[in-house]
Amino acid sequence: MQRHYLVLYALVLALWVSGCAGSTGAKNQALTPVYVQLAWTHQSQFAGMYAADQQGFYKTEGLDITFIEGGSKVDKLMPVLEGTAQFGIAGADELILARAQGKPLRAIATIYRRSPIVFVSLSEKNITRPQEFVGKTVRAPANVSPSLHAMMARVGITPEQYAVADVPSDLARFASGDIPVWGAYINSFVVAIRQAGYEFDLIFPDDYGVHFYSDTLFTTDDLLATNPDLVKRFLRATLNGWAYAVENPAKVSVMVQEYSPQLDATIENDRMIVSLPLVNTGEDHIGWMKPDVWAGMAQTLREQKILDMPLDPADVYTMQFLLEIYEQ
Repeated sequence: MQRHYLVLYALVLALWVSGCAGSTGAKNQALTPVYVQLAWTHQSQFAGMYAADQQGFYKTEGLDITFIEGGSKVDKLMPVLEGTAQFGIAGADELILARAQGKPLRAIATIYRRSPIVFVSLSEKNITRPQEFVGKTVRAPANVSPSLHAMMARVGITPEQYAVADVPSDLARFASGDIPVWGAYINSFVVAIRQAGYEFDLIFPDDYGVHFYSDTLFTTDDLLATNPDLVKRFLRATLNGWAYAVENPAKVSVMVQEYSPQLDATIENDRMIVSLPLVNTGEDHIGWMKPDVWAGMAQTLREQKILDMPLDPADVYTMQFLLEIYEQ
């Protein structure tokens, strides 16, 4: 554990030094306005970006950042496509489908490199494996169902062997047990279940070979071609911020409240803690992306008949800036 934190500290220091070296003179120049479309409303989900803002990492890179809140009725992709935002955050599967539809968007880094989607049930139900979903109803809205069906297929279970319900998050209904398995986000609904005091079991699709990247930073092909220096500076500061947030999770709730004071600090702290393994997987650098994971996501979407258009997964992302930043 001590070695792990020494490595992480070295990462923070390296990113800070490279940021300073890469932005010599930026402090003496006018800051460049940059708009970022968030995937959801303000919460610890975006802790690294808040850290980069409040710790001055963006300013060190000569950037003046404005965050645009997302939500259930907000199109996360359109502001970036239209140019009202330079960068955005979306699920990797959303970017795959967008690229297949001809939208010129490309991922530059993935923050949640393990999916926050899990399947949860009350411990009294004694459901600890996907094989035990057979004959039962599973709560799985549209953003969860691909992970459910892919996981079940991996263990040889067909959709006819279980039922799917698309219902809103509802703690009382979960507790009633009428739907015994709930697909949910570990850093959202599962936090509410834990705080309510229920004992529960979790099943992770990752443990069954279903690997989906979640929160992914993206921009347009045009910005990548015309202003790669801006992309690099933005990403470098953001990675620096995420390294800081991972090293200082207890400070995240206060940072989040700077943008949304009404948020509960305890909830945001818990959300950050459970998100740490999604961001800092221990395998490689924060933000790093793997070609086999992108290819696997595309293949899974094809198997689920969600992706039915020609697509080379390598066209959905670029490793250029991650390589440049971490090689420094």
